[in-house]
Amino acid sequence: MRLSPRDRRAAFATRASRCAGFSLIELAVVVGIISIVAAIAVPVATHLILQARSAAVENDLRVFSAAFQAYANEHGDWPPGDGTPAAFPDGMAGYLSETNWTNRTPIGGYYAWDPNSTQQGSRYRAAIVIASTDDSAVTSDRLQLVDLDRKLDDGELTTGNFLLGYRNEPVYVLEH
Repeated sequence: MRLSPRDRRAAFATRASRCAGFSLIELAVVVGIISIVAAIAVPVATHLILQARSAAVENDLRVFSAAFQAYANEHGDWPPGDGTPAAFPDGMAGYLSETNWTNRTPIGGYYAWDPNSTQQGSRYRAAIVIASTDDSAVTSDRLQLVDLDRKLDDGELTTGNFLLGYRNEPVYVLEH
């Protein structure tokens, strides 16, 4: 039996409509799979970002520490400073000019040199503070700060060379 052109078009349209689109079950399965992948990927990505920030700050503090130690070895004492965020301490421009000293830190705030400072009741002869400013607050994320403390020190934010100081700003102590 031979179909007329009109019947052939109708048969083709019926077949095409059956094949086009997805069923609700197929869409639900795809959405479910995407949800599971996102539930796994988001915490992993968050953890990787936290570790990357900690590694960057750790590196900066080690570079700065070496620069301040070099200054102290050459001049017999630590450079003067007043804790001004992102400002080169007197005599340190040559030591710090090629570093991230004047940039915002990966955890917010800016680096500041604060010798002979009192932090949470203790006096420190030489310390680098990560200070909040009006345009950039230091993170208060405890997980971030503890991760950084583990990389630099003892993992306890109240003891050691990396701790929380005045206004809970991170402090890296070079000399007690």
